[in-house]
Order: sequence, then structure tokens, then C-alpha cells
Amino acid sequence: MQNGSLIVIGTPYRIILADDHSMLRDGIKVLIETKPQFKVVAEAANGQELLDLLKKIPCDLVILDLNMPILNGIEVLDVMHAEYPKIAVMVLTTHKEKLFLKRALQRGAMGYLLKEETYDKLLSAISDIRQGKKAISSEMTTYIINNYTTDLSSPLSTDLLTPREKEILSYTANGLTSKEIGERLDISSRTVEAHRANIREKLDIETMSDLVKYALDHNLM
Repeated sequence: MQNGSLIVIGTPYRIILADDHSMLRDGIKVLIETKPQFKVVAEAANGQELLDLLKKIPCDLVILDLNMPILNGIEVLDVMHAEYPKIAVMVLTTHKEKLFLKRALQRGAMGYLLKEETYDKLLSAISDIRQGKKAISSEMTTYIINNYTTDLSSPLSTDLLTPREKEILSYTANGLTSKEIGERLDISSRTVEAHRANIREKLDIETMSDLVKYALDHNLM
């Protein structure tokens, strides 16, 4: 439980659901609360709302979608890893790319489950995490084994980029400097550099040639 306390028999395991689809949250909540040992204490429709909830509502586990508005799941994980290390996180996503799994685990996620999994698998994963075990989708485990040597710089979904980051990536790939981009977007060159750093981190891309290739592959030129 939070703050490293021992699990008390009869004490519900407190869960916050974070997903921008209300119907999905409703279904998961109904499922989870069929088990008296689990309780959904709050729900969030975006990353910032989740962080606001964590300031005032104690919980033991966050079930987290990666694709959310305002702050996405990876950005939330960055904050939680630094500020709420005792709260467990299970990512529940449609993303099957290895890089997303890698980033989630690097940021302290205890679980990574695909939304196509069965309800029984979800409940089992929550129980495993409550016991301090990791819970990874079997398909993702197989994917890691079968694709261990895959180049991590291969094109991935742009879902983790904000609209402004996509815009800056496009200008960057077209050869504009930070100053030129800043003038077009009416922001400082320092802000442009910060966005570029976030883009490189999210896409795991370092070189300009790889950024250009990525922009071409995703029609961002």
C-alpha cells in the first residue's frame, strides 16, 4: 500500500482509473468492484486531472491509459515516478510497440496490459501487482523475445506527441532553426529547444537524419 505500509486484511486496495473514454472506465469499475478487496476511489479523464486527484485522494494503484489529452500516460509516469514512487501503476493500452513498454517500465510501471485482454487477466494482474509482482501481457512478453534485436528507432505511432510537438518536428525536419521556428510560432527559441528535447526523448531519436526520416514516414513534412 501507499507509504510502504503493510496490507491489512479487509482493507480494500484503492484504485484510480485514468482513461479518456468514460464507457471504458465505467466497465472496468464495475468489473473491479465485483471483488470486495478492490475499490475504485476516483476516475480521471486526462493526465492533469489524474495528477490533481493524486494530491488529495490516497490510492494504492493507478490504472493508466497512454493516450490521454493534456498530459499523456508517459508524461504522467514521469511525474509519478518522481513524486509518488510508492503508488503502483499498471498501464492499460492498445500500444503493442516494444518501445512503449520499455518506457513505461523504465518509469516504474508495475504492469503493462493490452486492452484486448480478458477481464480475468485484468483482475489477475491487479492481484499480482498488489503482491509486489510485475504483470505484463503475455503477448508483449512474446513480442519482446521475438523482436529483441529490432531497431528501436523504427517508425512508431505519433500518439505520444502533442500537436505543438508535431508542428515543431515538421519545421525541424524541413530545416528551420530554433530561432526561425520560434518566430513562426511566436515562442522563444529556448521553448523550441525544450520541445525538441521532449520529441527526442519520446521518440528515442537523436540524429537529425532520423528525425527527418520519422517525419517523412508519418507525413509530417
